[in-house]
Amino acid sequence: MRQLEHHEIKTSGKRHPIKLFCPDWRDPRNVGSAFRLADAAGLAGLLLGGATPRPPHPKISKTARSTVRSVPFQYGPDAQALLRQRKDDGAYIIALEITDQSTSLLEYQLPDTVQTAGREVILVAGAEDHGVPPELLALCDDSVHLPMFGQNTSMNVAVALGAAVYLLLQAWR
Repeated sequence: MRQLEHHEIKTSGKRHPIKLFCPDWRDPRNVGSAFRLADAAGLAGLLLGGATPRPPHPKISKTARSTVRSVPFQYGPDAQALLRQRKDDGAYIIALEITDQSTSLLEYQLPDTVQTAGREVILVAGAEDHGVPPELLALCDDSVHLPMFGQNTSMNVAVALGAAVYLLLQAWR
């Protein structure tokens, strides 16, 4: 077995109608990770809201590498207004948050109507220190979580988002 060189790796070029929403994130390195994840998973782009750092930012660029040039993003100073606009445009909004109604991503299935209609899906990942705020949860159609098997009840937002995106892609049938 040998590790493949970059030029040997075939990519599908497939794009999924999923956008990541990063409201009021503080760490630009997490934002850079979200850009890199969106590129790797073939997502439609990012929504950056509120106080979230955005390109051009040296720490975002360092973590994201060149993906800030290829992953589309939209910024809105009011995170709630940005998410409401996407909802009004027909997006299906999913919070990545442990709530009293959330489903484990190990068991989650997107509603058939979302998949067959080709609706845009937005995955909301809350800020590093307090998660998805209530005013954004109120706009969500669904909530999902990663099961916590250890003592801690949360993960780094970029790590959690990476696991969640690939589980969501698996649920996309």
